[in-house]
Amino acid sequence: MIDDYARWADTDTEKSTVVELIGYEPYPGAIHGEPVGALQFRATMQPTPNEGPHVACFESQFDFWGVATEEPGEWSDDTAVAHDIACPPDAKRIPPPVDTRLVDVVPDGAEALVVEVLTNAPSAASADDIVAEIVKRMPQPTGEREVAFDPEVTVVDGDGDIGFAMGDGDDCLLVKRDVDGVQVLQVPKILLQPGEFGCAAGTALQPGDQLRSPH
Repeated sequence: MIDDYARWADTDTEKSTVVELIGYEPYPGAIHGEPVGALQFRATMQPTPNEGPHVACFESQFDFWGVATEEPGEWSDDTAVAHDIACPPDAKRIPPPVDTRLVDVVPDGAEALVVEVLTNAPSAASADDIVAEIVKRMPQPTGEREVAFDPEVTVVDGDGDIGFAMGDGDDCLLVKRDVDGVQVLQVPKILLQPGEFGCAAGTALQPGDQLRSPH
């Protein structure tokens, strides 16, 4: 997580001539609620044109919620947020760590593909058959580091209803096929979160009255 904070700090100070990110340090093994790492900064200020620049360095620790202080939320106290440190002799602006994580997305065109596959799927098709057909034809995402979410399919024994899901609580494609045909479902995000129905093939098969907003 400290890598994320380093990238955000770099973006926020990219055009600054005063504050520069000069270092970052992860704290391996930190548990939830503890600082996950620290960022080091150099501040260069010139109070008046006749004075030389004043240079100071400071460090801030970060936890899950942001800057870590002894008293949670004590962000209005500068000394609690930023701790003075000696400026390293070789201090200079550094690039943040490169983000190499894959980004799961629902690709453009996925909805049309799923509707087509579910519409044409034979009654004897298994969940694995349908998933294989969708994966084989899934449009490729175009964004940097983007990959398609893994699709999930449930076929109900007996009546042959099909539930399809792809995504997560923030970006979820839900489709079902039943006696009324193939339908793309619009489900309130609150019901797609962990602990609720979630973005799952079984969610697509829930009765309609179960998928309305609880508010």
